[in-house]
Amino acid sequence: MASKRPALDLFLISCLVLFLELVCIRWFPAHVLFLSFFTNTMLLASFIGMSIGCLMARRPTNHIAYTPYLLLLAISAGLLLEVNQNKLAEMTVVGDRGKSEVVFFGAEAGVSGELKFRVPVEVIAGIFYLLVGAILVGPGQEMGRAFNRMSSRNHSYAANLLGSLAGIAGFAACSQFQLPPIVWVGVASLGIGYFLLKHPVKPLVPITALVLVLVVTVPTSFNSFLPKETQYPRETTWSPYYRIDYDPATQVITTNLSGHQRMIELGVPTQAPYDLPYLFQREVKTWPEYKRILVIGAGSGNDLSRALYWCGPDTVIDAVEIDPVIQQLGIKYHPNKPYDDKRIIRHLNDGRNFLRKAESGTYDLVVFALVDSLVLHSGYSSIRLESFLFSSESFADVKRVLKPTGVTAVYNFFRQGWIMARLKEVLNKHFGTQPVVLIDPPYTDGPTLPLESDFPLGGCGVFIGGSEETIAPLRKLFSDGSAFWVPGRAGMNKELPGRFATAAPTQLYEKSLNIADAAEADRPNWVALRSTQLEDSQGNLKPADDNWPFLYVRQPSIPALTWRGVALMLGLSLVLWAIYHFGTKREVNASTSTAPSEMGLYLRAFFLGAGFMLIETKAVVQMALLFGSTWNVNTYVFGAVLLMAVMGNAFTGVVKPKRLEPYYIGLFLAIGVGLLVPLDTFLGMNPVLQIVCACALVFAPIIFAGVVFPTTFSRVAQPDRFFAANVAGALVGGLVENASMLLGFQHLLLVAAGFYLLSACFGNRGK
Repeated sequence: MASKRPALDLFLISCLVLFLELVCIRWFPAHVLFLSFFTNTMLLASFIGMSIGCLMARRPTNHIAYTPYLLLLAISAGLLLEVNQNKLAEMTVVGDRGKSEVVFFGAEAGVSGELKFRVPVEVIAGIFYLLVGAILVGPGQEMGRAFNRMSSRNHSYAANLLGSLAGIAGFAACSQFQLPPIVWVGVASLGIGYFLLKHPVKPLVPITALVLVLVVTVPTSFNSFLPKETQYPRETTWSPYYRIDYDPATQVITTNLSGHQRMIELGVPTQAPYDLPYLFQREVKTWPEYKRILVIGAGSGNDLSRALYWCGPDTVIDAVEIDPVIQQLGIKYHPNKPYDDKRIIRHLNDGRNFLRKAESGTYDLVVFALVDSLVLHSGYSSIRLESFLFSSESFADVKRVLKPTGVTAVYNFFRQGWIMARLKEVLNKHFGTQPVVLIDPPYTDGPTLPLESDFPLGGCGVFIGGSEETIAPLRKLFSDGSAFWVPGRAGMNKELPGRFATAAPTQLYEKSLNIADAAEADRPNWVALRSTQLEDSQGNLKPADDNWPFLYVRQPSIPALTWRGVALMLGLSLVLWAIYHFGTKREVNASTSTAPSEMGLYLRAFFLGAGFMLIETKAVVQMALLFGSTWNVNTYVFGAVLLMAVMGNAFTGVVKPKRLEPYYIGLFLAIGVGLLVPLDTFLGMNPVLQIVCACALVFAPIIFAGVVFPTTFSRVAQPDRFFAANVAGALVGGLVENASMLLGFQHLLLVAAGFYLLSACFGNRGK
């Protein structure tokens, strides 16, 4: 049925497509274990679905009628896997922990024992890649049809961009106000229902399927389907970054199905070394009292409660946490109420962003408090929320903000010897001396922890760094084999001699001059911590930096698992295309031939899409570095990119360029400047100047590409195919983004320039 308002329909379907794409990116990794560990899977599935849908625009079958069933099937499958999460974790394998190229936190369960049957994680990813791709075919078809109904290419592209902006703004509002999935899915269902009613078919059955989608989404919006371990229901909240489940019985916080942290009351022994920086301060008599402390990754407050216990009433503690929901859970539920203490200053911010703005020589102690987001922070790049915190430039900031006698404590469950060796080398580089390294439980297979070691599952690594004058006295304490005795996990549920709330430090933590001097019978639940030697990497480990912020990737390379994922997505994309191309009825008397000049324009659209995707990825990464890896920053970047495209389209409509060579030259010059100017050039600038310069550098290529694309688009006879080619190119660009793990993000611009150069080589005849 032809619409009398084609521009409105194109606006609405563009809004729906982008909104539904974001729903899939947000919902499925929060319910299907492991999906949130990998780059772009749901995003690229959405791209291939949109592309195939545009190609189906001239087919008589209305694929939007099948979207409700596919959505119901995919969500039901996701819930089924969530209910069986424990079994899934046991039988799914993600690489080899003993010979790991890349570490996925939370992926250990499936490789911790000998199993008769294991499912490669690619199988799970492949199933949902197909399902999400199929979901987007119907909306993509409606978008292609809406393009075809508009005679003005300039107006149609404007309607598409404005609709996409509305979709981003709508989903951003849902995230900002922490609205549950029932709201997002409800909005998407209303949009699907609107387009169902526009067709002369009975929509009762598909609309009933949409109602069922809402029904099954309701319980996951407010309660977890995770296997019940207690009689208490889990409290489910949707932060801008994660789905967060809180278990009031165990006080465990779970993010996207992975155990994230547990609120631990003072006096309860824990393997995490929350107390060590303060115990060492008392042991090393030359260290001054901590008067100003920075805790990055303050979370629910465990590190804060220990700092408050050991420090005096005049201490000031800056508590930086990026996730508002986790911070609020700590404020509301932590048994010691650390956030209520007047000594705590709350900061809801990205840790690197806070470090960058902190004044030099401010802190006596900087703590990296189990900083680990577990998942990728966006569907557009391979970085995680904490990636830039562990870069070499970040530790340079740590040294800058510390006082000359200041100390930094970095601790986490690092999993691999080479990760710890990488951190040791970067700390040594910036402080000019080796940090003191500890592992709990201690490594007992030799005097040195090898790079290839897979130290005990759950082992916590600790670095205490600072200047040589500061660290030398602490290192000396361990030089004769001395050990610190601390409560171990075995004693978590048993009464220990004294408790934090009542015992003096010497009662709870004792120091033995020699581990052999202590009788195990006297300390049955205690662990002796001794300084650990790390194998020298001999310079073979590249330090993580702002250009290559991949702490958990062994070497600059594309891991085998990523290669398999790329091959899988390419193969499944062809399978999905074949299903729809050969499995749907063709339009009667429809022409399938394409003129050579038209094919050239489609190829240009394809390469423009690939280049644009990489430029957008670079924009996301650079803005995350400069202004923080926060959800707000990502939203502003995506919105700004679309606004630049709107401006380019408006310019094209007024100027109507006849030749594109000047704009291609401007595009390549802008990319060249981006290659020459390092990512961190604008750090520390005046805030206004920083924003202006960074935006000019990042968005300049998009301005020129924003003229090339609509000018080329105005020349095509079949806009649905042109847009399908462009989205397919974006899919390829998304796959190529994995090359950042080999090249770094700065040199990813070279690949983008290559795609743009190829686009300039096609579509030049028939101007």
